[in-house]
Amino acid sequence: MLFMVELVHGPDKCPAVHPVIAAGSASHLAGLEQTASEHGARIVGGWSFPVGHKLWYVVEADDSSAVSDLFFAAQAHHWSTVTINPVIDHETFKERVLGATD
Repeated sequence: MLFMVELVHGPDKCPAVHPVIAAGSASHLAGLEQTASEHGARIVGGWSFPVGHKLWYVVEADDSSAVSDLFFAAQAHHWSTVTINPVIDHETFKERVLGATD
């Protein structure tokens, strides 16, 4: 399964301006791929919008518990709100939801 994970924080917890957060909890994001494999997950991709204080990751895992465990281990919850949503790719959406066949 695929999951879209969104991390949102405010300026008061932004690792870019708070060295303690950057060196502490936020530093765990640098090793997210390794942490993911330890929790039965795989990082498909990641994106950030620094001005908006948001990060997004697409994670492949068997279930949302593995994704939750991953971001808990990465300590993302110490400085961000973490939202996990199951998602499907656009081709699957077209087939299953729209009934489109190319």
